[in-house]
Amino acid sequence: MFADICTGLISILTPETIGAVALGIFTGLMFGAIPGISGIMAISILLPLTFYVSPLVGIPMLLGIYKASMFGGSITAVLLNTPGAPPAVCTAMDGFPLTKQGKAGKGLNAALVGSVFGDTFSNLLLICVAAPLSYLTLKVGPVEQCSLILLALTVVGSISGSSILKGVICAGVGILLATVGVSGTSGAMRFTFENENLMAGIALIPMVIGLLCLPEVIHQACSGIRKTFEQQFDLSGENGRLSWREIKERIPVLLRSSIIGSIIGAMPGLGASPAAYMAYSEAQRTSKHPERFGKGAIEGVMAPEAANNAVTGSAMIPLLTLGIPGDDVTAVLMGAFLIQGITPGPNIFFENTTVVYGIFGSLILCDILLYVIAKLGFKAWIRITQLPKHIIFSTVTIFAFVGTYSINQSLFDILCLILFGILGYGMRRFQFPAGPVIIGFILGPLLESSFDQTMPLSDGSFMIFLRKPGAVVLLLTVAAVASIIRARMRRSKIAELAREA
Repeated sequence: MFADICTGLISILTPETIGAVALGIFTGLMFGAIPGISGIMAISILLPLTFYVSPLVGIPMLLGIYKASMFGGSITAVLLNTPGAPPAVCTAMDGFPLTKQGKAGKGLNAALVGSVFGDTFSNLLLICVAAPLSYLTLKVGPVEQCSLILLALTVVGSISGSSILKGVICAGVGILLATVGVSGTSGAMRFTFENENLMAGIALIPMVIGLLCLPEVIHQACSGIRKTFEQQFDLSGENGRLSWREIKERIPVLLRSSIIGSIIGAMPGLGASPAAYMAYSEAQRTSKHPERFGKGAIEGVMAPEAANNAVTGSAMIPLLTLGIPGDDVTAVLMGAFLIQGITPGPNIFFENTTVVYGIFGSLILCDILLYVIAKLGFKAWIRITQLPKHIIFSTVTIFAFVGTYSINQSLFDILCLILFGILGYGMRRFQFPAGPVIIGFILGPLLESSFDQTMPLSDGSFMIFLRKPGAVVLLLTVAAVASIIRARMRRSKIAELAREA
């Protein structure tokens, strides 16, 4: 294993990979720092580029975007009290008070240290845990795989916004869209409507970009793009730095927060926001001075940033070991693997050993470059947050159309992009989440394939799913659904009591 890791590290030390990671980090920082534009939008826009490069160039670039966008959301949270991403809400609680005290630089440095620490911790956990887990999952047969995919689809309950039903409907739509084209088992034409462009199925890239990018562009255009206001921040002097003593005193907080984020990240569907809230609450509970929280406590910035960035590494564990994306971001990353002809799952460690350990090496490279690029470019990121929104969203639109067309040079893909953009905007207006559609679309073919392999083993009887170990996974699925429903009911009761009060 150690030899494989060394080989992976050597394989990514090329100008192409280092340049791709740097580009990904720069893009992630820029997109993460702009409210309304998320990291997943950046990943979606640059996803077509991975079609033309090797896996050890394209995938590390997307991982760089993923990780940098998590920190990027903290920039506006600290400076403007406007989180660039939902997980950065906790960061703003103490980050913005630091800015009001003239310590904007200290707040940004605290967020950066927390982000890199949590990210590095989860990456090391991934490297140590993923390979051994893959050996255990090799014994997973089609019955267990089918049950695991059903378990993964319960993720929709946690990312379906205010309604589980809407999430389930969207996941069903994604699975239905995945059936378009020629059946892999029977060879029958399904939902092609005699259109030869649909024989190969719906392309992933037009759907992802259409659902994730264009709705935000349409929303901004319909709501009116507001003028940005320039502000000056002092990042020099003692208040603009974070001393080693200040970092050393908060290492226990960083460790606890990283562990919280890593555990939550490895559980499909939970995501970075719960990790940030839990880490912030735990940091306040264990603090000797809890009264400082909300008033500019440095640990109040470090804790949520360490937790939400720790999610990014551990979220790769179920993706690489089981081939199951835990959220919409890892679903898009799984799409990048599939574009390269690589199927995530236990066999990836044997069929694509160099690629996997190269990706592990690129994660460490991401941490190093994230710290250097973010540290050196604080003033640049501040300027980016003040860019006119009409320029930003116009650029996003151009990249969306060019990237979609560049894959197959097909106007049909452009048509699909527009249709999915309109569909995504309608879903947004009526509060239907886009994430479950993508997860259903990615997992649909895997579910169908494993189901087709399972049925002949039982002569068409569904009772095979009630035998061990598939029954255990199925039981976990039922338990996951029940826990999600219970949590939703409890949350709604609390909200109702709050309104009455």
